[in-house]
Amino acid sequence: MASRFNIVRKANVKEEETEEELEEKKKIADKNKAKKKMLLFMGVIVGVLCVILLILFMSSLFVKRTYTYDNIEKIIKDATVAYFKDHSDLLPQVDGGIVEIEVDNLVAAEKMKPLSEYTKEGITCTGKTLVEKTGNEYLYTPFLDCGNAFMTQELYKKVTEKVVTSGYGLYKLNNEYVYRGENVNNYVKLDEGLWRIVKVATNNRIMLIKELAVGNSLAWDNRYNSQVGYNAGINNYQASRVKEYLEKIYTKPEKNLQEIFLSDSDKEKIVSANLCTGKRSVEETDNSGNIECSQIINSQKVGLLTASDYINASIDTNCKAIENDACQNYNYLKEDYSWWLVTADKNSTDKVYSIDSNGRIILGGAMNYAYVRPVIYLNNKVLYKKGTGSKDKPFEIK
Repeated sequence: MASRFNIVRKANVKEEETEEELEEKKKIADKNKAKKKMLLFMGVIVGVLCVILLILFMSSLFVKRTYTYDNIEKIIKDATVAYFKDHSDLLPQVDGGIVEIEVDNLVAAEKMKPLSEYTKEGITCTGKTLVEKTGNEYLYTPFLDCGNAFMTQELYKKVTEKVVTSGYGLYKLNNEYVYRGENVNNYVKLDEGLWRIVKVATNNRIMLIKELAVGNSLAWDNRYNSQVGYNAGINNYQASRVKEYLEKIYTKPEKNLQEIFLSDSDKEKIVSANLCTGKRSVEETDNSGNIECSQIINSQKVGLLTASDYINASIDTNCKAIENDACQNYNYLKEDYSWWLVTADKNSTDKVYSIDSNGRIILGGAMNYAYVRPVIYLNNKVLYKKGTGSKDKPFEIK
């Protein structure tokens, strides 16, 4: 009896296990069915998206793409670079030399499409590129003229749109446009930081001074001066230590000393200029530049500010000469540290001028220490991109 009971019990257990297996199989089947439905649904969605994308693609083949004017200028510039890569013999060979190429020539050389392919319907444009040799670099400046719709604008034209006769701002002075006052919107952003516009010269080149000093403080000069009898320095800028330093940080700056003040792209946008190094006495009141420019060094890429440029930046009527402490008033060039001017004293062989931390022009020994604020000139063909000139929204160039 015991044996028969065990057999029946085992049979019932097996029957119960079979029912559980059937239930599990049913659940698996339901899950698979749900997965198939989901996959089918996803397939339909993917198919619909593919159809939509295909329709959009086909539509794009029949709709002309339009570009921003900045994009078109870049297309012209890139096409010009590509053209002269094939025709390098046509590039200007002397510093300051310029060649011009029309967009029609770039189109004929298959370096770009006609301008009508990039603009909106109804807008007609012409274009060209000026290529100027600036030292070892070439500046490529594209110009686009689309009538009332758009016209490429040089930075100097943007800067000189507003001229004042009182208060802070840009003045017409000595046939130049000069920024004067304490709070002026004359900031320019380059790759390596902010600069201030000192003036727009008669040739429309823009003089910039670095907002902050570069590198460490140093002596204007520390050579032995035979007239003084010790290493008091010699106030001849042409042979000075400060000139050597400026040339060094222009060509081989040291990053760890924070001497980098221009990128390679920045250097393409600056031009060589004659640096005025004439000496003056503390009481002279001629601030037209004639005193300093009585002696010049030709073709300099970088220099320092003259005494007359510092004086002209103040609108205090008592600021007329180096000896006037009022020149520190209403002057955006004032900083909280001492920095060198290029100008030296006419009545000595070892004295030069610097700006102290109060903004006063100081006559002192060339062997003293102060910081350098490099001065450069932007090419008059540098193009305006955006900005109002304020510190928050400085002028930016293309």
